Amino acid sequence: MLGHEFEAVQNKKLVDFVNMLDVEEKPILRSKRPATLAIQTQKRQRGEYYYFRRNGSSFPVSVTVTPVIIDDELVGTIEVFRDITRERTNEQDLQKFQRAVAEASDHVVITDPEGKIIYMNSAAEKITGYSQQESLGKKAGSNALWGGLMGKDFYQEFWSTIKKVKKSFTGVIKNKRKDGQIYDAAVSVSPILDNRGNVQFFVGIERDVSKELAIDRAKTEFVSLASHQLRTPLSAINWYTEMLLAGDAGKLNKEQRSFLDEIYHSNQRMVSLVNSLLNVSRLELGTFMVEPEKTDICEIADSVIGELQPQIKKKNQVFTKKYEKKIQKILLDKKLIRMVIQNLLTNAVKYTKDTGKVTLAITQNKKDLLLSVSDTGMGIPKSQQSQIFKKLFRADNVREADTEGTGLGLYIVKAIVAGSGGTVRFESEENKGTTFFVTIPLTGMAKKEGTKTLA
Repeated sequence: MLGHEFEAVQNKKLVDFVNMLDVEEKPILRSKRPATLAIQTQKRQRGEYYYFRRNGSSFPVSVTVTPVIIDDELVGTIEVFRDITRERTNEQDLQKFQRAVAEASDHVVITDPEGKIIYMNSAAEKITGYSQQESLGKKAGSNALWGGLMGKDFYQEFWSTIKKVKKSFTGVIKNKRKDGQIYDAAVSVSPILDNRGNVQFFVGIERDVSKELAIDRAKTEFVSLASHQLRTPLSAINWYTEMLLAGDAGKLNKEQRSFLDEIYHSNQRMVSLVNSLLNVSRLELGTFMVEPEKTDICEIADSVIGELQPQIKKKNQVFTKKYEKKIQKILLDKKLIRMVIQNLLTNAVKYTKDTGKVTLAITQNKKDLLLSVSDTGMGIPKSQQSQIFKKLFRADNVREADTEGTGLGLYIVKAIVAGSGGTVRFESEENKGTTFFVTIPLTGMAKKEGTKTLA
């Protein structure tokens, strides 16, 4: 440890060949060294110091010097020292971590397994308005502090996720500052487990995202306003083009009809885009209404299939529908569920090559209505599958094949299904095909008041 040969130091005092520093790395007088103090006081001395090796390098040590007394006479000392480099490094790392947490701009709280606060940083105090003294020992996120604004179902799911399932929970919640101001917080709470898998404590990190959400809302409102303004001139273009094509303004020659056809179809694509933007804005603003009624989903699906027959026949595709017998009618908003089926089937037909296969299956179990749409089409690149439900996202292979898509269809599908308490997922392999799976609870969609329907 010290780098000295035993023969070179035998019968020598440690003080004669080992220099030492105190914990502040300052030289220690010979009279203040632990061995000297042990001899003077005839009492055990303990401390942490720095020893120097033979090569001149220093390292931290924990030193214990015990005087040896026989028949009331001091006959020597026993000096035991231990290299504590690793412990000191761990302590330094811990101090760095503690400092980073304490000075972080995000709200950080640590609780015991019951959710009672045992630590909160200064950012948590600043954001919530509650001091550490007011918060310690109280349940984090309760109505006694900055929480308690979410519904009962939310808190049941929250505690089940972090305490029973023992997984991290993330989401955006409403909180209330000490002064009563409501704010939005992006929250992530993770359980820290011991070697046996028991929860030792929870770490919660929150960030005030009120401004970001306000900006997003303003952008959504702008898109909604702009889309509304665009619908009127687009409707006029559509109407007058149809009149011209019908010959209301006189007979058209072949070239004129070709030009008008191009105007008409381009306008239809623009109308479709504007409607999609309006739907997204209404979903995000929550202004759309849901009007559920007892619905036969198979009838809705058949009407969508009928609309797609020209494209299916043109591409000579094999379309198969598999409906389980006695699918019960459930409460659905016909317009919304039609939009879900229409988006999924349109994509399947559109991105499946000629002579390919598309299959629609509808079944049910004790709790859910199950719908799946499979195809033998282009598939989704594995590296991009995590983004498929994002707004305006289109996979690279699809963009190369078709430049006219909006990237809004699957975003709308997920928003409608999730808002109905259902789920949507997919399995896909590039160049082999994709299957989307949708579940909707047999309890159906809940009625929702609103000012607009989806376009």
